[in-house]
Amino acid sequence: MNPPLFLRPGDYFFGRHQGSVTTLLGSCVSIVLWHPRWQLLAVSHYLLPNDPTARNALDTRYGEGVFQRMLADMRRHGTHPHEYRKSIFGGGSLVRADGPPAQRVGHNNSTFAREQFSLRNWPVDHCDLNGQHYRRLRIDGASGLIECQRNSVQPLRLGMRPR
Repeated sequence: MNPPLFLRPGDYFFGRHQGSVTTLLGSCVSIVLWHPRWQLLAVSHYLLPNDPTARNALDTRYGEGVFQRMLADMRRHGTHPHEYRKSIFGGGSLVRADGPPAQRVGHNNSTFAREQFSLRNWPVDHCDLNGQHYRRLRIDGASGLIECQRNSVQPLRLGMRPR
């Protein structure tokens, strides 16, 4: 059994892992792919849909880089997208929802993921997107089992303590 992996924002994993892979998602999005026959796991944690500088097409801090890396890794392993179970998580709004949804980071991240799945004709096997909470995602690398725990954001109360 491998030690657990924790993915921070911008991190990406593709391969075999006999332990758990965990990440915490707010407005970020995680794409999870699982190949049941070869026990290949892909997990991302991207911050924004596109790289504003367009310097590195494979930068996994951005959704476009995640999809490019996943496709390249599938080819490298001799597998095809239709062989994987596919899931999308995240895109939460952790601040008061002012303004139109299109101006919210979480909404833009989740919309981008859905559009990419649609463009590639990828079915979504599991999906938990948007909302006013963050998520703790844990994936078992040996079985592909995904646990998604929703956690509400507690308001921070500032002020002086009574004496």
